[in-house]
Amino acid sequence: MTKIIVTVFLFLLVFSGGALGNDQCGANDCPLTLELKEGKDAIIKAGHFNLIWPVKENSSEENTVDETVVADALIDDETHPATKILIASDQNFSQITHSIPIHATKRMVSLTGFTDGVYFARLVDEDNQPVSNFVKITVEHHSMQRVMIIFASGAILFGLLIAYMVAKVFRHKEEG
Repeated sequence: MTKIIVTVFLFLLVFSGGALGNDQCGANDCPLTLELKEGKDAIIKAGHFNLIWPVKENSSEENTVDETVVADALIDDETHPATKILIASDQNFSQITHSIPIHATKRMVSLTGFTDGVYFARLVDEDNQPVSNFVKITVEHHSMQRVMIIFASGAILFGLLIAYMVAKVFRHKEEG
């Protein structure tokens, strides 16, 4: 009997936690789905990343048009409720580090200049109410030692190329 109660409790805990965790837009479903273009769990190695909120697509298996999907879909020039992107250092968005205004027809933004760390981003409307899910962004730059090795290798290769070209020009002039 205890096993059944524990199993049912865990089952309810998992599904209620998932439902509660995804309800970021209040009682309504989020009209937009924010995504990290580089991939869901990608670790950003350069401090530059792209956030996208794509157009909803018709997911019906047949080629027939589903009217509810078409009504909810955003077309190129159609507007959406998001007016800015909030970027915070915590999942609860109590420590907002960046507030980036966006145009109501924009579908993607490229951001740069972030230091190492974990950031959270979400789209909000003019009343700062969330209109999308949040995305976790992990930024881990390459080590400076690795960057210097790559830079030095490129500089050495460039120097050898210039030396080769200069030597070829002088040999060509001596032969002529």
